[in-house]
Amino acid sequence: MIYKRLTQTFQLNKQNLKANKPICYTYKTNSKYHYLEVDFITCDWCLSSEGQAHLQSKLNMELLSLWLRGYNLKLNYTSVGHMTIFLRADMQTIDFLINELNVMCDREQYWYQYRDGNRMRTIDRDKGYVAPIKHVKRNVNKIKA
Repeated sequence: MIYKRLTQTFQLNKQNLKANKPICYTYKTNSKYHYLEVDFITCDWCLSSEGQAHLQSKLNMELLSLWLRGYNLKLNYTSVGHMTIFLRADMQTIDFLINELNVMCDREQYWYQYRDGNRMRTIDRDKGYVAPIKHVKRNVNKIKA
């Protein structure tokens, strides 16, 4: 089967798409778990390596207390990246993460300007990376960072 390329051109809306705000929303709720996504692709700024390490270490401590309260951690839903954050947790932990991001907004060393005009710069990843907390070999009774 042969597919033809569209002949129409795509046009942007007249809205200002560069509001320089991250996309932050809970996209799914499953019993006591809420799934949060924070995406910095709509911004000129993203988390620096120091900001990622700081936020991931704070989130790891919060997720540890969440695990002690009986919640299971899901792989790839406890991570803080430079461009995206995925979290599966309760609303208290989600509020903690959003409040921590608001506190981090005042510190310049936690942010990196990756967009320079129409060009994207590379994100420097240094040795200060902090791994997300997760279960050991799918055993919900053990966790590691």
